[in-house]
Amino acid sequence: MKPEWIYTGIAVATGLLALATILGRLGRFFFLFELCSHFSVQFAVIAAGLTVVWTIRRRWLLTGIAALCLAWHSYLVLPWLLASPPSVSDAKAGVRILHANVLYTRDEMQTTIDLIRREKPDLFVLQEMTPESIKQVTKALADTYPYTDTLMAKDPCYLLVASRTSFLTDHQARRDKLVFHLMTNIRDHDLSFITVHTRTPILPSWFDERNEQLAFVSERIQEVPQPAVLMGDFNVSIFSPVYAQYFDDRPGLTACRKGFGIQPTWPRYLLPLMLPIDQAFVNSGFRTVNFRTLPQPGSDHKAVVVDLAFTKQN
Repeated sequence: MKPEWIYTGIAVATGLLALATILGRLGRFFFLFELCSHFSVQFAVIAAGLTVVWTIRRRWLLTGIAALCLAWHSYLVLPWLLASPPSVSDAKAGVRILHANVLYTRDEMQTTIDLIRREKPDLFVLQEMTPESIKQVTKALADTYPYTDTLMAKDPCYLLVASRTSFLTDHQARRDKLVFHLMTNIRDHDLSFITVHTRTPILPSWFDERNEQLAFVSERIQEVPQPAVLMGDFNVSIFSPVYAQYFDDRPGLTACRKGFGIQPTWPRYLLPLMLPIDQAFVNSGFRTVNFRTLPQPGSDHKAVVVDLAFTKQN
């Protein structure tokens, strides 16, 4: 028979799981609470194990607590696992876009350059770039992606956007919100592309700043009349109440990830703790054909590639 102190420790863990579950739902109001909201997959696995343990031990109160945690986190996780990909039978030939947070401490960019050459996107955005890495990438890919622009998203990190086709940029969005909103034409279709790299919400002011940017890009993609894509490292997971506040149940706004599994992106080096914090959305002008995450040696993030088809009305 196992020593009783082991079960005391498991009981404490059950209580902490319940506390983290409750606090996570209050994440809209306080940055530390929100940190508890991102781990629904991990918490569901833990809750399932605790439910089995306490059922075997006939500790019904603890069984009930663990089962309630399991039910809640399953409610958050299962829709992403069970959703079917959108139908594209009536859609037109479309667009491929690549997003990657490259990690600003990297010295070499050849693996990312090779990734872009292999995937052949119509346009791409790289985040956590530096002046030196920008030079490396733009020089290597100038023949294929001659149209580029950069934006300091947060010191010392830049965004780099590069496209096969020329584009116009919304200067007010980049100046006021540090958001890239560009307009281009691909395959005879006008489209908008919006990208942002938000603050990491580990301080109250950064939490507020991130939320302001999320609110802005959520409203912006719903406002534009042409087909539009929103991608970036949002520093918010799909299980956060902040994510739900800005992106769930918004008219015409669809998560590209929906129908293709959870596909976490960060931290790449800690597989059991990985979270889906790199996001992609489309408005009603697109349907998602595929959403993929790809290994990116040298970075702590996986890259994201979306294949999109223009809807019939466009």
